Amino acid sequence: MKKISIILAFLLLVSGVATASPESVRAISTQELVGVCSDQSSPEPQVYCDVYGQGVYDSYLVTRHPKVAPDFICVVQPAPSRREVMNQFVNYVKSNQGYSTAPAADTLLRFLATRFACESSTMSPANAQSKILR
Repeated sequence: MKKISIILAFLLLVSGVATASPESVRAISTQELVGVCSDQSSPEPQVYCDVYGQGVYDSYLVTRHPKVAPDFICVVQPAPSRREVMNQFVNYVKSNQGYSTAPAADTLLRFLATRFACESSTMSPANAQSKILR
C-alpha cells in the first residue's frame, strides 16, 4: 500500500496537476480595466470597475507603513463617488496611452497619486509615481 501511495504521489506531481504554471497567473491590464469601466451595457461592469478601484485603494491603505513609506494619496473629505473617480481614471488612461499594457493596479495608483496628491507629503506625485512600478 505504501508503494502505491508513493507512485500515485509521484504521478500526480509529474503530471502537473499538483503545481500551477507561473505563466498562467497574470494581472489585469490597464486596457482591460478601462474596457470594463467603459462598458455601459449593464450595471455589472460598473460594479466590477468600482469594486476593483476600491480594492486597490484599500490595499494601498492597509499595506503602507507610515514610517517607511509616506502618504502619497490623500483623499480629502467629502470624497467624490467611486463612479466619478473611476470615470476620471478612464479619462486619465486615454490621455496617457503608455500605461495601456501595464498592470491596472499600478496605473490606478499612479492616477490616484496625481488626482489626490498630498499637499503636506514629502513625496510629490512624480516621486510617488516612480516608486509604484517595481
